[in-house]
Amino acid sequence: MSDQQLKFSPLTIRIKGQVRRLRLLAGYSMSEGSRLLGVSRKQLEDIETTRDYGCHLEIELLAKVKVVYNVSIDTLVGDLPADQTDDLFTRKRRRNAD
Repeated sequence: MSDQQLKFSPLTIRIKGQVRRLRLLAGYSMSEGSRLLGVSRKQLEDIETTRDYGCHLEIELLAKVKVVYNVSIDTLVGDLPADQTDDLFTRKRRRNAD
């Protein structure tokens, strides 16, 4: 996918995977997890996908994840590089061949 525009940064994809892991570790089904987060089951599927499609993550959703799964945002995000220009924070975008 390096020659295509990506919808999500690697950081977003990492967090989406973390949300899924937290739900599974808590033993919640998709239906229960979606109910607890106040989203539809389809939205939760889109939130949890680690492929480059699905729902964007909103601050309100991350706050709900923090409360429902009793996890800090720091734990959810993980270790971050000090350099904010690191590839982890950016989406690769295709350049036009004009």
